[in-house]
Amino acid sequence: MGERVKILSSLIFTIFTMSLFPILSAKAESENEEVIQLGEIRVTPGRFTISDSVLLPKSLSKAEIDKFPLIDNDVYRAAHVFPGVVANDFSARFSVRGGEKDETIVRLNGMELYEPYHLQDFGGAISTIDLGIVQRAELLMGGFPAEYGDKMSGVFDVFAREGSRKKFRGNLGIDIVNTHLLLEGPIPKGSWLIATRRGYIDLIMALIETEEEFEPRYADLYAKVIHDLTGKDKISVDILYALDSNKIDQQGEENDLKSKYSNGILWGRWRHLFGEKAFSDLYLFAGDANQEKCDGIDGIDDRDFTYFGGKGELNYKPLASHTVKAGVKWRWATADYHYKEDKIDVDVSPSGWDLRGFLQDEWQIASPIAANFGLRYIYQHYNQRFEFSPRVAVALRLKQNFLIRGAWGLYHQPVEILNLPVEDNITEFGKSEKATHYILGCELSPKQNLLIRAEAYYKTLDNLVGQIRDYGRKSQIIINPESGTAKGFELFLNQFIPPRISWSIGYAYSVAKEKVGGQDFFRDFDQRHTLALNVGYAFSENLNVHLSWRFHSGNPYTEVRYEKVYLPDSEIWQKRLGPINANRLPAYHSLDLRLTRTHTFKHWKLHWYFQVMNLYNRQNVHEYSFTKITDDSGNILRYERNEEHLLPILPVLGVSGDF
Repeated sequence: MGERVKILSSLIFTIFTMSLFPILSAKAESENEEVIQLGEIRVTPGRFTISDSVLLPKSLSKAEIDKFPLIDNDVYRAAHVFPGVVANDFSARFSVRGGEKDETIVRLNGMELYEPYHLQDFGGAISTIDLGIVQRAELLMGGFPAEYGDKMSGVFDVFAREGSRKKFRGNLGIDIVNTHLLLEGPIPKGSWLIATRRGYIDLIMALIETEEEFEPRYADLYAKVIHDLTGKDKISVDILYALDSNKIDQQGEENDLKSKYSNGILWGRWRHLFGEKAFSDLYLFAGDANQEKCDGIDGIDDRDFTYFGGKGELNYKPLASHTVKAGVKWRWATADYHYKEDKIDVDVSPSGWDLRGFLQDEWQIASPIAANFGLRYIYQHYNQRFEFSPRVAVALRLKQNFLIRGAWGLYHQPVEILNLPVEDNITEFGKSEKATHYILGCELSPKQNLLIRAEAYYKTLDNLVGQIRDYGRKSQIIINPESGTAKGFELFLNQFIPPRISWSIGYAYSVAKEKVGGQDFFRDFDQRHTLALNVGYAFSENLNVHLSWRFHSGNPYTEVRYEKVYLPDSEIWQKRLGPINANRLPAYHSLDLRLTRTHTFKHWKLHWYFQVMNLYNRQNVHEYSFTKITDDSGNILRYERNEEHLLPILPVLGVSGDF
């Protein structure tokens, strides 16, 4: 981190450990982060949980996710099994219900994270959160309450586990992508945990003879310390830091790439309990992120961010059937943008502060009815703009095992200092992007450990700005939409059959469109049909096998063709574009297999897994690119279209040991 964030981090740590004051608060269930629920009725629709608990119909257990065939054992990729999630083999990023990939907020232990992805030049191939530190994660895909913001489509809420309070422990592991080390142990009235990873794709590529120089590198560090001040006061300090670099050379000047990324955040939390009815969390945080990128002949994209602030949240439960939540967050940020590509040349340095907050009332009105009413707001001082987001959700239990949910809400995603879309030559802070959610669904548990969920949704999108750019060989066609809609239906079944079998089926039908210049087009991540099947079988407590089959309709794309144009004294080749996203790639499908085994010894354990991604080697098309064919004199003969594929059959062996 830079000198500024070091000073801020030291200041925050000093203030946090010496002079915090409690806010009115209530009893939570220890560090498990279990928030107060409305009795037996969960109001929020579109919610899926990954947890450390025993496998229940309403969740996928963390232990089960450990057995899924996942690239890099990435917790983000575990979310890909849920209906309504759109992703591909190359990226840990995902879009939710027709939204852009930057419309899902990621939180770790209650703190919002800025761009928590490695290898961002390739769409964010790997997350910066090690699966080994995860206690549980929740994915909220629509109609989520006012306590979450400020994104339009979804929330991925991750909670890291505590370190061991009993003895020193560790885990060391290695696989085809990276190596990781996790250490943990006790301190007086608390614990500590530290986890680090280093990717070595660059080392593997160095062993392969190729005309291209390909050097992607990444590493990350997570650390957490928890201390019980009293029986009612607990403090924790977390840090997450990630480094990336990438180099692609000898493809020709137009395709060269060189980049460096750093991204760090430090935050502290004081949780204070008051009796049985209230608890509060007070956070202080500071972060710094830097990007230096040279793309092509003269493309430059340099960004430097520094931010700090604090937030407080209150949970008060005056009655067993009534919970009130409130929170406020203040953040100051500064940024330096230097962007140059084609005809765009931007050099701006915005700074300022914003204030965000929410008020939420969860109320079990009667035995079969519960509701959640909330209001979220944001004030941008540097923009002099207020945005208000009212939200409401209702749940009705018709029978003990049958529940109906509905939700409506406004969701604002502001253009702010940390996400100014300078690549679109936008240097002013205008209106926030806005989505309106309409959701209706039901949940049925016909027998123990079986869950059936169905949900329909409709979303309108307005004031849309910017798109995520990915590096690649295909022609970049950037169309900035003005508005859009997304609608669909999802079905999810999940069952655990003790003691050996677990399975889930997820199906989604969706249509995602955007409006450009008064015309409607399909969004890049429109997938008409999606199907995911997962089956796990435990031969014993220490030997498991898991199969995962995924299918989805082909994504839309804009046809590109090259035509020869004859001039009076010469001839040239021109690129022509067809109608925007009027064509479809071939359908995607893949079968993945994973075998997981544990060996227990006197003082340590050995874990290994063998997985095969794309078991039957399906040639799934990722994109189309073009190769220029010339004669010996350099004259262009034609342009050939090439298929760029997603992952081929990929066997992976991973080993780790607990000590």
